[in-house]
Amino acid sequence: MQENISLKIIPKELKWVLLVLLSIFLLVLTISEGLEIKDKLKSKETITFSGEGKSIGVPDIASITLSVITEKMTAKETMNENAKITNEVIKFVKESGIDEKDVKTQSFTLSPRYDWVKGKRIFRGYQLTSTLAVKIRDLEKISDIIDGTVSRGANQVGDIQFVIDDPEKLKEEARNKAIESAKEKAQSIAKATGLKLGKIVSFSEAVTPEDYPRAYSLEMKEEELGGGPSPEIEKGSQEIEVSVSLTFELK
Repeated sequence: MQENISLKIIPKELKWVLLVLLSIFLLVLTISEGLEIKDKLKSKETITFSGEGKSIGVPDIASITLSVITEKMTAKETMNENAKITNEVIKFVKESGIDEKDVKTQSFTLSPRYDWVKGKRIFRGYQLTSTLAVKIRDLEKISDIIDGTVSRGANQVGDIQFVIDDPEKLKEEARNKAIESAKEKAQSIAKATGLKLGKIVSFSEAVTPEDYPRAYSLEMKEEELGGGPSPEIEKGSQEIEVSVSLTFELK
């Protein structure tokens, strides 16, 4: 007699329950592995060393302001007089070899002038101050340009500053010195303590420009215009300091 064996079919609802349970298990397993990897990454120890580097450069550009101040009773007279003198100053500057792009009008201010007499305001005319900003790339010409512009009517010379045309080279030099200093410190301490340094995992820097400015403001009196020797201007130097931090991974 042949015995028939019948297979029981799993109900559809139970299949869905099993699939959900399997999905939850896989999700928990994935999260657990991810946390384990994250903990391993966190557990890696690091050590940070700092270093400093300095570079000193000599400025190669001078920037100055030249002002023409005129006073007349009417606005038209004041502007005409000012324009005449200013044009002579600009002409001389360009003839001295200053490129047109290095000469620009920085300010132009026209204002009425008043005096107070016994509590009353008395009109005294107009004052116009026209200021030019000039860059001088040949520093040997500074004194001659000041003397020449003053003799042509510029009655105020100010904000004489010296800068380095390409400070990035100075900054790069200081940075390289700072990095080398930090690495030497790291190697020295590692050798003394027995630490084994791995790769650099982070880097940061801070730049501190140290200027030694030579700023002057020369107001020329009427009797001084065009007279006497040209002033000697010292350009000084500029220092840039870079501080870096190198973080090493410990093996």
